[in-house]
Amino acid sequence: MSNHHPEWAGAGRKRVRRGVIGVLRADDALLMVQRAAGIAKGGFWCFPGGHVETGETPRIAVVRELHEELGIRVEPERRLGSVRVHDSRHVLAVWQVRCAACVVQPAAAEIADWKWVPIAELRSLLPSLASNEAVFQMLAL
Repeated sequence: MSNHHPEWAGAGRKRVRRGVIGVLRADDALLMVQRAAGIAKGGFWCFPGGHVETGETPRIAVVRELHEELGIRVEPERRLGSVRVHDSRHVLAVWQVRCAACVVQPAAAEIADWKWVPIAELRSLLPSLASNEAVFQMLAL
């Protein structure tokens, strides 16, 4: 989830930056991650995800990003929609995914912490990225 990406080098201010979010549910909880201190919005809680690489589809990107960030293997089940990040050029495709291999081994450079958060407690997880609320609404939470 680095801020530098070759696709955007020298890009005009209006170019959309495509990203993905993976929504992983276990019973009545969702997997949330806390961003590492060395990256943008460090310390904030959010859904796992990241950038779509050049030549990559969002479906492939969500599988790759969750593996890179958390060491897990996921299978996309369905695309829930997209979120435009307020005050940025980021548009994030939101995917409901399921775990194929779910032993979490977070990449310390990107993830400070992770946990399964009961749905009833999601909005009390702070600090939280503003985009989380749009995903909660997609999930009718």
